[in-house]
Amino acid sequence: MNGPSLRFWPIFLIGIENALHVCRERLCPGGCLAFTEAVWRKENPPSEVKASFDMDYPTMGWVIDVLAFIDQAGLERIGHFTLPDEAWWDDFYTPMQRRIAELRGKYATDRDTLAVLDQLAREPELQRQYADSYAREFFVVRRTC
Repeated sequence: MNGPSLRFWPIFLIGIENALHVCRERLCPGGCLAFTEAVWRKENPPSEVKASFDMDYPTMGWVIDVLAFIDQAGLERIGHFTLPDEAWWDDFYTPMQRRIAELRGKYATDRDTLAVLDQLAREPELQRQYADSYAREFFVVRRTC
């Protein structure tokens, strides 16, 4: 394959700090990395939101934390912005809710599957109720050398 390749990794699984170091090593000089990261928007979020992120992503921080990790990894900041909430509804949560509804019908008698679907359905509800507490920030960085 000629030219740059695109790869998609769920970098939050290893933590943003580690992920940036790993990605830097895999980028060619001049290569760019674009990624999103969940970040807090306000101090002391509601306990339900805090508990959910403590379970799924306990190391979630603030934009300023991610910027510091970018600098520590030796990457150049190109830019960043907060993804609008409607982008998540149009492209993620609405299709997710449709699929959950389909699966509820298919597995209506399977209590274990329904419990998982209930848990998955909670995420869009948290977003609907508490979007002011957290966001997804989009970052673009470059390896300079």
